[in-house]
Amino acid sequence: MNIYKKLYNVQQSLKAPKDLHNSFANYNYRTTEAILQACKPLLKENNLIILLDDEVETKGEYNYIRATAKIVDIETGEHIETSALAR
Repeated sequence: MNIYKKLYNVQQSLKAPKDLHNSFANYNYRTTEAILQACKPLLKENNLIILLDDEVETKGEYNYIRATAKIVDIETGEHIETSALAR
């Protein structure tokens, strides 16, 4: 089974409800930790690991955080990686 099929299986099974509430701005949210806790058994079932990293990047006079997520198939070494910037 390729990594995309395994990732699909994880995404279809993952349940991570927005169970926290911000009363100041009146919205529900979930934490990264809650998502990871929900993912761990599904990753194990599919022989996947997830690696998270972040680093500060300066562009002009602004500082950004580049957050990177990488999912690795421990059977084949195949991986998918994505990143995003936030200021």
